[in-house]
Amino acid sequence: MIRLENAGKAYRDRRGQIQWVFRNLHAVFTDSEHHAVLAPRGQGKTTLLNTICGNDTLSEGKIHRSARISYPADFRSALSQKLTGRQNIRFLSDVYGVSFAQALDFCAAFSELGRQMDLPMKSYSNQTRGRFMVSALLSLGFKHVLIDDMINLGDMKFRKKCLQYLQDSRDRLAVLIATSDPDYAARLCTSASVLHEGKLTHFENFEDARAAFNEINKIYV
Repeated sequence: MIRLENAGKAYRDRRGQIQWVFRNLHAVFTDSEHHAVLAPRGQGKTTLLNTICGNDTLSEGKIHRSARISYPADFRSALSQKLTGRQNIRFLSDVYGVSFAQALDFCAAFSELGRQMDLPMKSYSNQTRGRFMVSALLSLGFKHVLIDDMINLGDMKFRKKCLQYLQDSRDRLAVLIATSDPDYAARLCTSASVLHEGKLTHFENFEDARAAFNEINKIYV
């Protein structure tokens, strides 16, 4: 479970004034649902995910975590371009305390990289690198998988494979996706919240959230 209590994040702008990205957020994301946070571009969805996973810290409030939470699916800093795919899996499995053998087997099978697992990541094409990045994340057995916007890594066939895997894994993991694309989120989620002007509004029904988001998003497109 992920629980936000009075969560707020602020930065200082170039004039030294405090600007709040979001404030007074209260939310619970359970271990048994795929949930979307719908937000127009520039409204703080990436910042929200980075504070939830611990890549960034809150300015006020608390985040309670009672399950293993992934880094965002496209977070490139989790991997080294100088290491091979196999070496990256070794590093990640040590950091997150999971079986290296199991993580390697899953990553190799899911990514279908074959011998490229033993080449440095810097030699990978963009599509190959994307396939490896997502496969590596899924190999680590997180209970909550965070997705920033959408899985937009790898070729189209691989993206469809990822979407199908997440749809079929509802009994094993929960997805929290923060996105400005409600159509993509609807393929995964049955409930959603809308993040706008620093406030988070929860909807039990996804279509109600989509309607509210579309009305707000008119001024951003």
